[in-house]
Amino acid sequence: HPAVLRLIDQTVSGAHARKRWVGVCGSVAGDPQAVPILIGLGVDELSVSVPAIPAIKAQIRRLRLSACREVAARALAAGTAAEVRALVEEQNESGL
Repeated sequence: HPAVLRLIDQTVSGAHARKRWVGVCGSVAGDPQAVPILIGLGVDELSVSVPAIPAIKAQIRRLRLSACREVAARALAAGTAAEVRALVEEQNESGL
């Protein structure tokens, strides 16, 4: 949801201003659709289950930081969760 993404964005901004890192754990950190947005928001660490590590690591290696930042900015501007999901689908189709 865009409101949750805005909270993550504010957390990252505040933490980085104080030279702190931000990590995300749980199912969202291991969700391939969320990973580009989290990276684009500046999240420093993703904690995922052991079986998910190879796939998420491979995905991250294929991503371009500039594209992640762009999709994150668009997700922050979205008004609804459905708009964020549509944006993610669009990015998946374009090969982000």
